[in-house]
Amino acid sequence: MRIAPLNNRCYNAQTKMNSDEEKIKEFEVIISRFSRFVKANIQKFNVQKNGIDPDDILQEVKIKIWKILEDEKRIKNYASYIRKIVDSSIIDLLRRSKREKGIFINEKHKLVSEQKSNYLINFSNDTNAKEIIGHAVDSLIESRRKVVKMFLLNMTIEEIAIYFKWTRDKTRNLLYRGLSDLKKMLREKRIEYENKE
Repeated sequence: MRIAPLNNRCYNAQTKMNSDEEKIKEFEVIISRFSRFVKANIQKFNVQKNGIDPDDILQEVKIKIWKILEDEKRIKNYASYIRKIVDSSIIDLLRRSKREKGIFINEKHKLVSEQKSNYLINFSNDTNAKEIIGHAVDSLIESRRKVVKMFLLNMTIEEIAIYFKWTRDKTRNLLYRGLSDLKKMLREKRIEYENKE
């Protein structure tokens, strides 16, 4: 194995340092020169409505510009190239946000289903039990009755809140109180709910 002479190694290290310093300077010039341009292109997409912080996109754009400089790509028209970077960064973050929302919604629906299963009555085709449950639900206080009926029709707390134009907290409180009243009435009629907790 040949070892490069010490002065060659020093020269190579110095050359790399100079190259890195040049890249840093070039990066700073590009960011400084196109900062307003990038921010304006981000703002036109109004990403906040999708829960995306514009600063996250700005950071993504900076990372992509730095990678281009590291790969030593030569760019003729920076404005056009940076617009493409902004667009692709926004699309990437929107897709990621959509995926995360999908996962969140899926988990939320699973949780709601589990909560509902805690209030299911074990009566299979017993029409007498169905009638008793129907009467018990109808005898709830009006605000609680409306929420419980919608909940038993597979609507989520968020959907019920939107439907009645109530806050989520108000809807949740009415639902939990209504379900608590319903369980108490059913116990009095000797109908036990299946509690899977």
